[in-house]
Amino acid sequence: MNDQLTFILPGDLDRGKLREIYEDLYPVYDEILQSLYQRVRTVLEDAGRFPTIKYRVKRFDAYFDKLVKMSRHEQGGDTAAITDLLGLRVICPFLEDLEIIENLIKSGFSVVELERKGSRHSVGEFGYDSVHVLIRIDPIYRKRELPFTANVCEVQLRTILQDAWAEVEHELIYKSDIKLPNASIRRKLAALNATLTLSDLIFQELRDYQKEIRERDRKRRQSLESKLVAVPGVEQDVSFGAQNGAPPVVQSDIDSALGEANLEKALLAALTAHSGGQLDQAVEIYTSILRLRIPDAIRSLVYNHRGMAFFALADYPRAIRDFSRSLNYDPENVRCYNNRALTFRVLKRYDRSLEDYDRSISLNPCVLDGFWGRAQTLYEMKLYTQALADCEKILSIQADFAPAQSLIKRLNKMIF
Repeated sequence: MNDQLTFILPGDLDRGKLREIYEDLYPVYDEILQSLYQRVRTVLEDAGRFPTIKYRVKRFDAYFDKLVKMSRHEQGGDTAAITDLLGLRVICPFLEDLEIIENLIKSGFSVVELERKGSRHSVGEFGYDSVHVLIRIDPIYRKRELPFTANVCEVQLRTILQDAWAEVEHELIYKSDIKLPNASIRRKLAALNATLTLSDLIFQELRDYQKEIRERDRKRRQSLESKLVAVPGVEQDVSFGAQNGAPPVVQSDIDSALGEANLEKALLAALTAHSGGQLDQAVEIYTSILRLRIPDAIRSLVYNHRGMAFFALADYPRAIRDFSRSLNYDPENVRCYNNRALTFRVLKRYDRSLEDYDRSISLNPCVLDGFWGRAQTLYEMKLYTQALADCEKILSIQADFAPAQSLIKRLNKMIF
């Protein structure tokens, strides 16, 4: 590949000679692209991003056709080199992902050029939206090199909907030698593209809404955890009813009830009050929700949350009653077992606490919450050997779980 990005195209292009050079260099290009694909994937995955990534070396016919078009339009002057001989396409679910991944690409690679395709279109046009980033690659050191190409790889960043439209547009317009028949068809295509663009915006809006709900839930949990400071126990940094690394408990259940506007508003009001420490008001709203005709899964959720509010109010008998009702409607609610087990431990009803933690662990043995809660209960019961075994199990799940590491040090002094 040449270092320059502009060339003088000859009047006649020798197709056979170019094909010979292309086929000779193809294995080298493919190796470069495979390596680049792995580097891009590693950079994104290290940042917690797992988009779909496609890649390809441009076919010879497509390469030659592009040269011919460039020759016709730029004969007698400088013309841009072909920059998409090597191509990567990163496909993301949401618009916000594009900006994040763009920044990761810019920070991890040498960027030669960045172009936002959609910014060139007027309201009445229907070309696809896409971010195109040219990243520099090492030159190919061979006796021959493929003419009129640059030492870059084109990385396209698109949402799923942008990619779908681009594929269709490429077939209907770019590759076709038949022009669109009339203005009416062109308007319909423009309207369709606008609809897809609007859909992307709506999906992002829904995504932002979910984040808002999760943030409210996080604040509510933070408020609840602060209440635990006054609760006797081994460690006070326990996450009340939360699974390590899992999404907030309310989200999936709220999503299933989105069709019931009043229920949704009531749930949001309850969570807002709960997060803000207005526990009596939260209990009142939860109670009103329970009077409605709601699915069992939602009823279980509300009982569990009202139980958490009662716990924060130090009304432990009512908390246990609500956790038990929640389990009647959802017998496999692991978080509710952990919540009830913690409440039993606060009341020093250790046998019942162990029963609930045992049940939690049997339902989900891959999550540390049940083991950690049981380890604390065993510690309070002075069953140090068993508590040590649970701590070691916790570290096999999450090696850097500091509370278990701290408790192990204490237990080792007591046992040995």
